[in-house]
Amino acid sequence: MSKAQESTPSAALQQQGPVQTASFSQRVNRVRQSWAPAASPQHQLPQQMKSQQSSRRRSTMSFVDGISPEAGFHDDDVLDDAVVAATSREVVQPEPDPDVGNEGPLSVSTRVEYSALPRGLTRDVFGLVTVQAVAPGAPELGPGMAGKADQRQPMDLICVLDVSGSMTGDKLRQVQEGMRFIIGQADPKDRVSIVAFNSEAGRVLRLTRMSVEGKDSANVATLRLSAGGGTSIAAGLEMALSVMEQRRQRNKVSAILLLTDGQDGSTRRRLPELLLRAARANCALYAFGFGSDHDAALLSEIAEQAQTPFTYVEDTERVGEAFAGAVGGLTSVVAQKVELTLKGRVPLKTIHTPFPLQRISDTEATVTIPDIFAGERRDILVELSVPAEGAGAEQKVLLEAFAQYTDLKRNLPVRTSPAVMEAQIVEEPQPEAEPDEEVSAQRQRVEVTRTLNEAAAASDLGQFEDARRMLDGAEQRMVSAKKKSSVTEAMTREVQDARSRMQSRSVWEQSGRAEVKDAMQMHAVQRCTNTTSSKSRGHGVMKMSKAMYSTPIQDEWIERNKASKSLFG
Repeated sequence: MSKAQESTPSAALQQQGPVQTASFSQRVNRVRQSWAPAASPQHQLPQQMKSQQSSRRRSTMSFVDGISPEAGFHDDDVLDDAVVAATSREVVQPEPDPDVGNEGPLSVSTRVEYSALPRGLTRDVFGLVTVQAVAPGAPELGPGMAGKADQRQPMDLICVLDVSGSMTGDKLRQVQEGMRFIIGQADPKDRVSIVAFNSEAGRVLRLTRMSVEGKDSANVATLRLSAGGGTSIAAGLEMALSVMEQRRQRNKVSAILLLTDGQDGSTRRRLPELLLRAARANCALYAFGFGSDHDAALLSEIAEQAQTPFTYVEDTERVGEAFAGAVGGLTSVVAQKVELTLKGRVPLKTIHTPFPLQRISDTEATVTIPDIFAGERRDILVELSVPAEGAGAEQKVLLEAFAQYTDLKRNLPVRTSPAVMEAQIVEEPQPEAEPDEEVSAQRQRVEVTRTLNEAAAASDLGQFEDARRMLDGAEQRMVSAKKKSSVTEAMTREVQDARSRMQSRSVWEQSGRAEVKDAMQMHAVQRCTNTTSSKSRGHGVMKMSKAMYSTPIQDEWIERNKASKSLFG
């Protein structure tokens, strides 16, 4: 075997070049013949493919499409002139002053836990600052935005797919079906690239516009994927980032979808470097853990640093729904680089957020949120130290907040009007006063997220009794809370589900860690990619928390995926 042959993973991938003379159905049928053995072991493989599959276990994937990382990935399909012009303005021209007002898709509002505070007593008070994006169908977005591709931003999407030996058979088939759905739903202005990895990585499809011909190439490349070898997540991410970094042109919405079912002990040390590169490329990174054997701790760490959800795909048949929810959300991005400024008139004691926080002083801070989907919200819980005041009743301003961001529809920087948080200072305490329901709900969300994190850390150390005790405490506090809501019920079920997954080492390792870390990250960033409930494992708890975060557009994409499954049978 020649050296060139040893550097390719399989004959199918090696021969991935475009076929000019055959129709798409003929091409797919040919590929199905080479793909069928994964589902039908009795099928006889061509002798050349047999030898290539045998050599794949000891080969690399560095030259899947004939391009090595060293040679560069400057072969992305060109964008529309309008998109190129907008991108050029961003790079060359200085950023204009932000448009101030309420014309953009985001608004900022505030709430305070108690609207009346007693005079003469310094006390800590919880407040809530909410950044809300208009929902699909609102006038700012136009009616029916969810279904109109010309009203959304085109995407650059790179799918990084694990094709290690453990993906053989039904797992790989389900991933292929999920990919074909994404390809089928893509708009001609979108560009998709595919990177496959096992012990090493290869670019299966260059960054290709999803025209009819582009979709044909993407589907053929997807069907030619085959499994074998080990797992190096870092190799897959490295190649995907190289593709993103070396694009000649860029769509504003860019994302990497990483799916793996395996363990990888070599990637963790490289995470800071890889995540920094993703941020510099203005590229979101979504991690999907497939099945019960993946490295949930590693993927949740990736998601935490990327400030995106970590999705646990417990049932292999649901991977398409998870992909659909993620991509559907990305089609609805309305704002990027959201900088929320908090200016306190009293000291800001604590700011609860998973997003990058810059403390300017004890009364001022900035929270940076990478992007927001249509219909999403981000709730920043703050603790304020309100000092004792002099005589007389008065209305006191506690905090002022506003957000500055890039409005993708208008390609302009926008700043919201300031939102003011204030409370009435009164002479006497009001023992019958009820806390604000929304502030109470977000306090519960933040507390449960923190408790899940602490209990998961204890479970990783085998301290399951301590972990369950932490969860018991959190549940008891919700039961005894003055103010209850639908969030209270959702958080209570979340705690009960987590407790059932911390009964023993075997339960924790099998699915407990993945499910709890999925929930923990979802509640932290207030975003999810699917609405699928995990298997109950006999504990009888049916969670409902994903409904808190899934947007109408994501729900629409997920339903489309469910309806499309019959086409891939």
